[in-house]
Amino acid sequence: MDFFGNGRQDYHDRLQEQQYMGGPQQGDRRSGPMTTAAVILSTIAISTVCCIYLSLICGVLGIIFALLSKGGELTMSQNAKTALWISIFAIVLTISLVAVSFLTVIIQYGSVEAFWKAYMEMVEVYMSNP
Repeated sequence: MDFFGNGRQDYHDRLQEQQYMGGPQQGDRRSGPMTTAAVILSTIAISTVCCIYLSLICGVLGIIFALLSKGGELTMSQNAKTALWISIFAIVLTISLVAVSFLTVIIQYGSVEAFWKAYMEMVEVYMSNP
């Protein structure tokens, strides 16, 4: 209640305004913990590119958490956008590394079977000489 006794009327006016505007104003509904998880997973994904499975799993989870961090908003925070792009880059880099390795084996040995045969011969040589 203010000095002039209008406290009850002010409350009533604010209540009507909230009902007219669709309820109380809500703040930013973005999820901070999801953004943090996306940043951590994207960092793990980019730093473990040579560990194929770990990088792919962390990259996919980083993308999912970055997208879920929007909450009910239409846009993502800057950290979530950065985590999204780093996760995508880590996945692309991992798949590229696997593809280049596979192509190198094919070019060097002619086929995967020829590579396996040469590998087994090398293992036999090393195992026979202690």
